[in-house]
Amino acid sequence: MTLNERITFLEQQVKDLISKLGTVQSQTQNTDKPPRTIIGGSRITGTSYPIDPVSGRGAISGGGVIWNSIEQNIPKINIESSLPDSSTKSYNQHSHSRYTGGALIKDVLEIVEIDWDNSINKQGNPITNKYTPRNWANIVFKKETNSNKEEVDKIGLLDLVFNADTSTWGVAAYEIDVKKCYLIERDADGVVALDSKGHQKRSPLYNEDQTKTSVVWDENAQCWRFYAAYAPGEP
Repeated sequence: MTLNERITFLEQQVKDLISKLGTVQSQTQNTDKPPRTIIGGSRITGTSYPIDPVSGRGAISGGGVIWNSIEQNIPKINIESSLPDSSTKSYNQHSHSRYTGGALIKDVLEIVEIDWDNSINKQGNPITNKYTPRNWANIVFKKETNSNKEEVDKIGLLDLVFNADTSTWGVAAYEIDVKKCYLIERDADGVVALDSKGHQKRSPLYNEDQTKTSVVWDENAQCWRFYAAYAPGEP
């Protein structure tokens, strides 16, 4: 490029810059400043990770709330965490009440039984670590046949019953172990009541001694039966 050509090129550059400067001045001079919000925090966005309620590292680079102690030592991406160390037992600093974590909602809380043999993790292998759900890829529920001969997934709401006197929840039982179930009477303070002889009104539902049991097995009908009568004063 000759000297004259270079001068001509620079003159054109100056004209272009003057034109652009005029455009900027017309848009900024004697105009109100647009509103804006200034947010504090790190200016290095590469180290700023948003917190979300997923377990483990999150989708790419972290920032998830750690729910499980086994995930505190974060492994590399797509690497499954190690199994819990049975020699070290501890509790997560996380609980559920109206004050911490929030109370569990009766109409939302579900219990599920998982078919571990047919469920796989992100590596395509059977799940061996049941404590790292972030590494699960495909979960299969166990199934059971209902009274209508229909096969249903074994997942559902926890069936609970509220006791307004004690402000506690109890489970609506579908199975009673006669050797472990006790019949108990409690007083207004929740303490086991006493009879006139000072004995606790507490006894197992079943006793091998038929003079002390409340139920007996009917071998003909194949069912448990309660004794039909009780005479006060009799052993």
